[in-house]
Amino acid sequence: MRLKVLATMLALVATCGVSRSQDAAEDPQTTIDPAALAALEKMNDYVSGLDNFQLDTSFSFDLVAGNGQTVTIDGTGKYIAQRPDKLSVKIENDLFARDYFYDGKTLTVVAPEEKYYASHPAKPTIHEMLDDAAQKLGVQIPLADLFDLGTDKSPIKSISSAFYVGTGIVNGSEADHYALQGADRNWEIWIAKGDQPLPVKVAIVDPTQDTQPRYVSTAKWTVPAVIAADTFTFTPSADHKSIAFAIGAPRDEGAQ
Repeated sequence: MRLKVLATMLALVATCGVSRSQDAAEDPQTTIDPAALAALEKMNDYVSGLDNFQLDTSFSFDLVAGNGQTVTIDGTGKYIAQRPDKLSVKIENDLFARDYFYDGKTLTVVAPEEKYYASHPAKPTIHEMLDDAAQKLGVQIPLADLFDLGTDKSPIKSISSAFYVGTGIVNGSEADHYALQGADRNWEIWIAKGDQPLPVKVAIVDPTQDTQPRYVSTAKWTVPAVIAADTFTFTPSADHKSIAFAIGAPRDEGAQ
């Protein structure tokens, strides 16, 4: 199951006061507040306007075992982006690991433990590359929706209700906590207070499945990032083996 984390970021609205948020919490059919949209656009504009950044995440997600029991899988992610055409991603979880390298011309996906890698010509921007990789290669890089911010693929139109929960503490700092609903997901998002309105935590539940699997991720941002010259290129060692992409239906690459 691919959990669209950044849909959360684009699909929130804020309300103006605690009493209003309490009313909204009691009424899940609350409408979208125009003032909330302004708060959302502030975050959207800030994130999409970053020239480069590093994002370190810690996440957990539910996985249903063969006997029907839900188990928790933990993992970490590291993203380094330099717009418009450079991206490096490292995903590690309890099941497996994946590395992604995009240098503006080529996308390379590496299975570091198995020593396999596959490369393919890529589109000229991060957003186009991610969309093309999902459509043609069946590769969906976790948090790909981050790069939908500021584009015509923003999922902001999918929300049906939202409300302000209150102030939370994430990574030792205050953040505004919001809850919302979409067509097939229930979302929560925490956005840092202050002049850097960055999404620092997200929780997603899929109510369409009987097990209602949950995904939770916290994030630490480095803006701007210090980026080494070789960050976006992959140089295989002697024991790495090149393989071809298996063209087919989209699959979960790295599961969040």
